[in-house]
Amino acid sequence: MKLGIVSSHARMSMKRRGIPRQALETLFAYGRVEHAPHGSRVVYMNSTGKAALAKSLPPGQIDRWADMYAVLDPQDEVVTVGYRTNRIRRH
Repeated sequence: MKLGIVSSHARMSMKRRGIPRQALETLFAYGRVEHAPHGSRVVYMNSTGKAALAKSLPPGQIDRWADMYAVLDPQDEVVTVGYRTNRIRRH
């Protein structure tokens, strides 16, 4: 999946949480997409994505980026980003 428009709220969330744009681009390159309520979608790293990412990043870098997620609206705009503290619920 390719990274598209990032909302102002998502940019503020990235800044507040210390998530660089490169990390978001990496999430979209290696992440998995799950449908969420109300037509939105969640992009996150599953074990397959983490394994592929581990081969292309320095060892300490994957720990920070592996638990990221992004929420997309129905028009594929990134509305927020953050770090997972709970499991992604699959529908």
